[in-house]
Amino acid sequence: MLILDGKPFTTGRARFFDQHPRFPEPSAKIYVQVEFAGLDGTWIAQVDTGAAYSILEIDVATALGLLGLKKPWTRLSTRLGVLNGQLIRLPVALVADDGESLEVEAPFFVSPDWRGGTFLGYTGLLDRLRFALDSPANLFYFGEGG
Repeated sequence: MLILDGKPFTTGRARFFDQHPRFPEPSAKIYVQVEFAGLDGTWIAQVDTGAAYSILEIDVATALGLLGLKKPWTRLSTRLGVLNGQLIRLPVALVADDGESLEVEAPFFVSPDWRGGTFLGYTGLLDRLRFALDSPANLFYFGEGG
């Protein structure tokens, strides 16, 4: 893992994908594997430092029983338009190929109208982590924030 001033900067490393298998994009992005408590297997999520919040794809939200909860509603402007939804805190784990996977709790925007993939956004998730890229090798390094 990465070291800064003699101390661990990151504790996990994972290969990232340039494309999502279910949600094609015209250009390369950064997609990593994540796990959600209560669901089997891994899911693909886009790392997006420009996203205000993390967003949960409809299949994950449905499987976790998060649609229709009695929570306050909010609006989020996305590249697919303005959506109504709810901010729901839930645990998510970044899956490491080497080192340690990292579980954090973060707010995810959940909307029955969202038709895109899962995004790991800046506020409440990425802003709490240390992360780095080795783009030529498609490696994503991550660890808890200092």
